Amino acid sequence: MNLILQNFYALLVVSVTFNVTANILLKTAVTKTGGISAESTQILTNIAKVAFSPYLIAGLILYGLSFLIWLRVLTFNDLSRSYPIFATIVFLMTTLGSVIFLKENITVIRVVGIAVMLTGIFIVARS
Repeated sequence: MNLILQNFYALLVVSVTFNVTANILLKTAVTKTGGISAESTQILTNIAKVAFSPYLIAGLILYGLSFLIWLRVLTFNDLSRSYPIFATIVFLMTTLGSVIFLKENITVIRVVGIAVMLTGIFIVARS
């Protein structure tokens, strides 16, 4: 266990996994409860419905855990190295998760953008 708490990539993968899962759960919470209206007469009712969704609660817990692990990552790594890697992997995995679990469609231009980002992450990770 101590080795995992010292390993940059292991911590990053766990933080990313929790973050991506949290995003998918939050989207699921909003979708299953009908969303949050911009109308002032319904916004409080909509927020109350979403707030008690088990998907939202699980998502917030995972966000919290991701945040705590992220703090550990920052304890022994440069932010200028860690954040680009984190953000790119979160973007990639969130996109894949959205396609797989939420049945969202992605365009070719988005795939090209992800490929460019992955090239950048490779360069940053090697520096």
